[in-house]
Amino acid sequence: MKQLDLAAYRAVNESFRRRLVCRIGVDCGFFVEMNYMVNAMLYCLAHRIQFQLYSCDANFGTGIGWTEYFQPFCKEVSETYHRKYNFHQPPSWKRILKTVVRQRSLRSAAWKVKLTYRTFIGRIIGLWIYKERVLTNQDVKATTNVHFFIPELDIDGDYIEVYGLIAKMVWRLRPEIMEQELEIKRELLLPNSYSGIQIRGGDKAKEAQLINGKEMVSALHPQKGDCVFALADNFLQLEALRNEFPHLRILSLCQPHEKGYYHQAFSHLAPQQKKESIIRLLISVDILLQGKAYIGTITSGPSVFIMKVRAGDPDVSAIDCPKDMLPECLSFFIDVRAAISREFLLGRF
Repeated sequence: MKQLDLAAYRAVNESFRRRLVCRIGVDCGFFVEMNYMVNAMLYCLAHRIQFQLYSCDANFGTGIGWTEYFQPFCKEVSETYHRKYNFHQPPSWKRILKTVVRQRSLRSAAWKVKLTYRTFIGRIIGLWIYKERVLTNQDVKATTNVHFFIPELDIDGDYIEVYGLIAKMVWRLRPEIMEQELEIKRELLLPNSYSGIQIRGGDKAKEAQLINGKEMVSALHPQKGDCVFALADNFLQLEALRNEFPHLRILSLCQPHEKGYYHQAFSHLAPQQKKESIIRLLISVDILLQGKAYIGTITSGPSVFIMKVRAGDPDVSAIDCPKDMLPECLSFFIDVRAAISREFLLGRF
């Protein structure tokens, strides 16, 4: 399947009469939000709905939104209506009830009721504002079992294939960030051939088993002098990894003050600090997208994104999932992926 042309996508997208406004940067980490956005774009293509974006109050920057880091790819809207009534669709009642039983608390059920009420009110207000039904994040349905056939864009493929096409099309960093990336590569003396991993710490431990970098580097079967680029959020873990493999060049943009990513703490950073952190993250992921091999985890947003974009690459795999199950696992909810990860790691180590 060939690369998706942006101009062709925009022409087809803007030809659809019905429209959906996707709000990005609601309340999750950047790559979880990115995943929601790409899934919404897939839903719109499958149902011939025009995709539009709302990002001016996104939680990952200084108030500019998507174009603070990326080049535009669709029409953007700025109505404040979306700040209050456009949010991620809450889990199904089946998943909520499982959470109630597991936590022995009605808090998640009360949260679901509150969001359902807000959605109902929001739709009434939306009809009054737009004089038509404009869809929002809450209207997006799963497309993981959909076969996509859009002849105008020469698309004929399954979820993972088309996800990769869309993700590559929107992943166009701003020129100044690309220049910064080139400078960073020069400073690191990053070679043309390198492998990559992600070491995730911090608050990820609340929903999944953490995996140390030693296992990931070992899975690459590196030779003396090989270069490994690590997306890491804890500098002490990174230093421990370098001590463990002194014969390798382990590079990273992780800063000495970083002690693990905690989304709550990130949300309270000053806007400029957020921007600097996100730029380092985006450049790190861009470097990993270009690497020779990659070992990731099915429980982390950046890893899931990288593995979806590089789906089918024989040098890309997850440390916590059988390779033949990986494409299917990448489409599951985080609680399912976390369960698969724990079970697989239990048998592996």
